[in-house]
Amino acid sequence: MRAQQWSDCDADIKAFVQRLIALLLDAFEDELKGIYLHGSLATGSYYRPKSDLDLIVVVENPLPPSLYRQTNQRIAQLAQTRPTQGNLECSVITAETAFYLPIPMPYELHYSSHWHDRILAGQVDYEAERFDPDLPAHLYCVGRRGVCLWGEPVKAVFGPVRWEDFFRAVWEDFRWILQDETILQNPCYGILNICRTMQLLEEKSAFPSNKDEGGAWGLAHFPYRYRPLIQTALTVYHSEKPADPSAFPQAELLAFRDYARKRTAGFLTP
Repeated sequence: MRAQQWSDCDADIKAFVQRLIALLLDAFEDELKGIYLHGSLATGSYYRPKSDLDLIVVVENPLPPSLYRQTNQRIAQLAQTRPTQGNLECSVITAETAFYLPIPMPYELHYSSHWHDRILAGQVDYEAERFDPDLPAHLYCVGRRGVCLWGEPVKAVFGPVRWEDFFRAVWEDFRWILQDETILQNPCYGILNICRTMQLLEEKSAFPSNKDEGGAWGLAHFPYRYRPLIQTALTVYHSEKPADPSAFPQAELLAFRDYARKRTAGFLTP
């Protein structure tokens, strides 16, 4: 199982993304400013059975709710034809939001597997103002490591996301992973995200790591006891098989969670 990036990804993945680009061009026409890839396929750690396709779409101006509803349903239908197990996550924002980066950050349209059924059932309210606390992190990664798939260059469209806003979004996910027994639900995701968040926290790095890079940092910087757990997470992440929580000893997962809690206890939420 090879790690992929946009420039050398499998032909069927590229063809699927091209169909999505064509859909967005047809839906938004002259209002479309750009389509930008971020996440694992942009940074070179995309694995077919595990990784999602992550996109930010920028439109010039807010558009009618009826158009957003129709477009999101088309995106959901297209997502059902994807050639990989990993899903699609796509957010549409305005050019003003992309450039001025207001906090909280609004969005126009969002598709993910979590919303899929509600989108197709017509249960999403496109009239209400909507905010996404994860968007600052996504836009930070677009600015640092994103790929322009169509439209204006990244630097012409996106303003610089403040480190504090980026890290606050990352930190909230980190805190969620450490809550209760959350790490038992998806150990691979939890372990590798703990590693890369700890790297950001301890190195104060402006470089957002992917899961492979975060896992490598964890192997080098976590106590020896936890290195087999991190290596198992990387092995599962690279495997063709779906992630199986039973591959991870629960006692070690909870000990790893407790260690991460203790190691970050002195840090305040930014």
